[in-house]
Amino acid sequence: MKRLSSLGTLRNKADRLTQIEGKRRYSKCLICGKPNQVLHHFVPKSVSSNLRYDWENLIPLCNGCHMRLHQSGDPDYEQRIIKARGGSEWYEKLRKRGREIIKVNREYFTKVIEKLTGDNEVA
Repeated sequence: MKRLSSLGTLRNKADRLTQIEGKRRYSKCLICGKPNQVLHHFVPKSVSSNLRYDWENLIPLCNGCHMRLHQSGDPDYEQRIIKARGGSEWYEKLRKRGREIIKVNREYFTKVIEKLTGDNEVA
């Protein structure tokens, strides 16, 4: 009998695969143009589960810009991201989708992993 992965294990795998895919999709930091090292969640994961794996919400950044964004509280960084992603129209669409409630369960994470890997035998 196949052992089912815990919810936390599936979430961690989906998070890891998303970061790997982000490095494949984006070569440069959206803010400074240095090599992309991490995907930043514009709308934080703690605020919206619906946007956790949404490519519109995932911002490619270098480690330096990512740290400055989180530590400085400089609104210029957010404004630069908003402008680069499409302005207030992008921002409002993202906020609206961020308010949508989804059920986060084993099936949800399994589907995310399947999308990222093409593997239908995840759990």
